[in-house]
Amino acid sequence: MAIRSMEYLKSLVRELVKLPSETEWVEFKCNNKEPQMIGEYISALSNSAALCERPKAYLVWGVQDDTHKIVGTEFQYRKMKKGNEELEAWLSRMLFPRINFRFFEVSMEDEKVVLLEIPCAEKQPVQFAGAEYIRIGTNKKNLKEYPDKERELWRTFDSTPYELRIAMSNLDEDSMVSLMDFSRYYDKLEMPIPRNRDKILEDLKHEKFIVKNDAGNWNITNIGALMIAKDLKKFENLHRRSVRVIWYKEKSRLNAIREKEFTGGYAFSHEDIVQYIMTIIPQEEIIVEATRKSIVSFPEIAIRELLANAMIHQDLQQRGTNPMVEVFQNRIEFSNAGEPLVAIERIVDSVPVSRNENIAGFMHKCGICEERGSGYDKIIEATGKSELLAPRIENQNNQFTKAVLFAKIPFNMTTKEDRIRTCYMQACLAYVNYEAINNTDIRNLFGLSIKESYKASRIIKDTIEARLLRPLDDTTAPRYMKYIPYWA
Repeated sequence: MAIRSMEYLKSLVRELVKLPSETEWVEFKCNNKEPQMIGEYISALSNSAALCERPKAYLVWGVQDDTHKIVGTEFQYRKMKKGNEELEAWLSRMLFPRINFRFFEVSMEDEKVVLLEIPCAEKQPVQFAGAEYIRIGTNKKNLKEYPDKERELWRTFDSTPYELRIAMSNLDEDSMVSLMDFSRYYDKLEMPIPRNRDKILEDLKHEKFIVKNDAGNWNITNIGALMIAKDLKKFENLHRRSVRVIWYKEKSRLNAIREKEFTGGYAFSHEDIVQYIMTIIPQEEIIVEATRKSIVSFPEIAIRELLANAMIHQDLQQRGTNPMVEVFQNRIEFSNAGEPLVAIERIVDSVPVSRNENIAGFMHKCGICEERGSGYDKIIEATGKSELLAPRIENQNNQFTKAVLFAKIPFNMTTKEDRIRTCYMQACLAYVNYEAINNTDIRNLFGLSIKESYKASRIIKDTIEARLLRPLDDTTAPRYMKYIPYWA
């Protein structure tokens, strides 16, 4: 069962109250704690989350439903009873099928908020006390009154996530094992390779990499192939999912030095790709205290995180292009199918969202990525410490995502847009760490001297005029002024 930290819960509540209105998968209440009402909303929200293709729905106490203002609640779910039965036990007993809903108490702005996290319905509509409910707009209704919604809901249950669909079917045991690099799988997880093949098969089944079919043979799932295949080219529907790295001679695409395709499973190829990129990017040798050291143009942690994002968050059902890394003299571009999952301007502080949850889960298990939304925090921190511009994230026609990582360039060659973006992203990073930025921070970020403070002030002013930044306190003297993102 996933652990929910208080930091995560607070961030989640902040994101929910920013929604422009209640949705089919979120409901706000102040103090309405009638057990029958709660049970009906669990059914309605769970079914609506499935229709909206959301993994979770939420019922939140302590927030006004019209203004979304956090006002606090007196609801104490632990002390609530229905008859002689505790509320949670009674709700669980009255739901069919039973789902793993969970209550959380969250302290927000000195006010108590109660959050009820509700999993989406999976195989059939969730009933409460024998009745099925659904959300129509912001209203809770009986599902039977809306046959079109009921049919649509049942169609939703028939859809299996792409990751768990079959990549290759009806293989005998030896053929299946020959396609999967299970020895590296155990190495990656730092576990000894079992001597018993039955244990290997059991482990791969547990990871959802393989399933036994009705004929007694084996099927390899998409996630199994994508994670630990020896060669993705052997899987007809996945050969365009391997990662291509193109190395260009200069700053344009006119002259390519080399193109290399990594066809192994992502669990292994991620590290191989990172190490390959680190060998081809520009490096400079310097002498530090009589020791020769190599300084690379791009921070390795940023390359690791951006590559992992391109692998994990790609739209696997969109055909036509591989995840791609293009290495230029002055930048690295990471691109993948699928539009960004969160607003680009909120990419640092947003609650983590994954297009492919099973892949994200396994790559987290391997230590390749984190599922707590800190990837871009690390990227912005690393580029800032290296006095680099913040990466540029692009949504290309709502079909592709591109992230551009820049090498260091002189300040006078940076554009106004570059400076504004970098200043704003640094403010976002500071804010999620409960801090604010000032003129000194911006000077350090761009490698400016104290005599160039006026340049940092100009950048801050431009970012404010772009409506991306605002003063923390308008009454502070200009010399001590601090700044936070516009949405804070």
